[in-house]
Amino acid sequence: MRASIIIATLAIMLGGTALSLAQQNAQGAVELSNGTKVPQNPSLPKLNLTNTQREQIRKAVLTEHNEVEFRLMATKSAKDFTPAVGSKIPKGVKAQSLPTPVLTQMPELRDYMYVKMKDKVLIVNGMTNKIVDIFPETEPLS
Repeated sequence: MRASIIIATLAIMLGGTALSLAQQNAQGAVELSNGTKVPQNPSLPKLNLTNTQREQIRKAVLTEHNEVEFRLMATKSAKDFTPAVGSKIPKGVKAQSLPTPVLTQMPELRDYMYVKMKDKVLIVNGMTNKIVDIFPETEPLS
């Protein structure tokens, strides 16, 4: 009898702790044991590339042989996709890490990826797969 009372008491205490954690999560942050609050939906800062930076990226990825091919089974569904800033890249299209020389010169791009598609370079948020910038793949930027 006494054991069942202890178990019931522990269950109530643990339930209260779980409810408290759920309430914290509902507020959008998790508190670490040291008191630091960490957002649950981290986001990258807004990307504002200059044309010079875009040109550096364009030159670095131009020789990479990873253009999306629409004849492949995984990417056929993306054939009608029109890239636009704010859109998610289609399923089956895999973003690539930016080349090391680009990341060495612009370390702020380490969380971003790229896709070469329809003669364009798409810069993609690596966490959300949303397109954050688009520029031509083959035309130099002034």
